[in-house]
Amino acid sequence: MTNLVSDFARAIRVQRNRRGISQLELGERLKMPQSQIARFEAGERDIRLSTLMEIARALDLEPMLVPKRLIPAVRYMIDAPEQRTAGGPRLVGNDPEDRDDE
Repeated sequence: MTNLVSDFARAIRVQRNRRGISQLELGERLKMPQSQIARFEAGERDIRLSTLMEIARALDLEPMLVPKRLIPAVRYMIDAPEQRTAGGPRLVGNDPEDRDDE
């Protein structure tokens, strides 16, 4: 399995699991058999771009091209545990110990 295919397969599986959606439910949303979703997630089958777009949108995702230099930052944001403060994402400088005026 190529690295790109395995990255897409992992992303689909992770996002589906984060949303608490079974392969069967995702297949029903997309009008495709659960076995096809399983093969995509296992990386056993290449995904056409149109199918990838359908799967992503069913998982409330939007595929996009990211400049290579930003890939580490994007991966960190995707993989980092969601930390919320005051109704928004945790940002550097958001906590009292991050402030310079103390």
